[in-house]
Amino acid sequence: MHTFAYNGRDSTGQPVTGIAEAASEQEALLQLKAGGTTVLSINPVRERFDSTELQLKQSANHVGREDVIAFSSQLAVMLDTGVPLTEAMEAVAESGKNAGHLGRVIDSITRRISDGEPFSEALSSFPKLFPTLMISLVRAAEASGTLGPMLERVAGYLDKDRKTIRQIRGALTYPLIMVSLSLVITGFLVTWVLPRFAKIYESREAALPKPTKIVLSISDFVQANWMVLVGSVIAITLAYLFTRASDGGRRAIDAVRLKLPIIGPMLNSFYLARSMRTLGTLLASGVPLMDAVSITRGVTNNHKWVEMWDRTEAAMTAGQPVSEVLCKSDLIPSTVARMINAGERTGQLPTVLEKIANTVEDDLDEAIKSATQLIEPAMIMFMGATIGGIAIALLLPVFSISSTMSN
Repeated sequence: MHTFAYNGRDSTGQPVTGIAEAASEQEALLQLKAGGTTVLSINPVRERFDSTELQLKQSANHVGREDVIAFSSQLAVMLDTGVPLTEAMEAVAESGKNAGHLGRVIDSITRRISDGEPFSEALSSFPKLFPTLMISLVRAAEASGTLGPMLERVAGYLDKDRKTIRQIRGALTYPLIMVSLSLVITGFLVTWVLPRFAKIYESREAALPKPTKIVLSISDFVQANWMVLVGSVIAITLAYLFTRASDGGRRAIDAVRLKLPIIGPMLNSFYLARSMRTLGTLLASGVPLMDAVSITRGVTNNHKWVEMWDRTEAAMTAGQPVSEVLCKSDLIPSTVARMINAGERTGQLPTVLEKIANTVEDDLDEAIKSATQLIEPAMIMFMGATIGGIAIALLLPVFSISSTMSN
């Protein structure tokens, strides 16, 4: 099947544009004629861009989420001021900030729109760049004629989501850096510094303090078995990657993540806020509930959450309310479940979901701040105990010698 963009007139003589799918151009003309459309011009859509498809995909891979947010905001402002979509797209593409990779993508979308393809369909040609939620909201806006406000809502949603992700990454990055630094310094001490002290203390081994003997024994063990240790680390890493690649392994890893101390509650709050905000935004924009639940399932990158939304969708297909499954899930706090149930009964579900998302995000902000305040001193104590312990163990014999000489 091929896609063709056409211009023509309908049975009343009014100009019409659109796209048609058919095996050939002749078949597309016959279909349009049978529908009462007089075709004035028709051109293939997809084939026109096949030669640059690879280059466009490469360009899309170099565009960040910040660029998509800026693109949505700029386009929303221009549409709200009455600028036609194609002109607004061209203006956004020509701005200095959008030169390069994003500019090429915008040019491709603009050409598709000019050939009669809907804006949402043009965006869906770059699924890795434009999220499914954005495409669904744009499709709903095209039907209601509210594209400008909808793009502003998309930009706000993506911006909040990006800030939350940055907060969680920031909270997790600090301890990872501190632990990595501690391991590097410890490795340096064990493999380079300790062997030199071992030669100094070799003649006094029997008189060495117990901590010093332990540290030197660890150094000897690491030097004698470093290949085994490195191989073990590589094997554990590969085992983790292979486990993560399998469906069962990924499920187990996702379940463990949600049960980890400190990190688990933060991740669960993040998935809850993202789910509620996505579902509320979609419902408030006029997207059908079944479609909204299906899209929401895709924004939670965790098998337990995906399974919950699968059960929710199955329950809705059987005629049950959306809150039926959510109230029974251990992923949804009881207070949140009751709010969802109340919002569904009163017909205020989008508003309730938006309030839940705001509340959960506020709680998540406080949890991240509290976790950061706890992690910082814990990491400092860990580094001090590890590195300081080795240093003290090495200097104890020096202190003993000094004490003996003074006596």
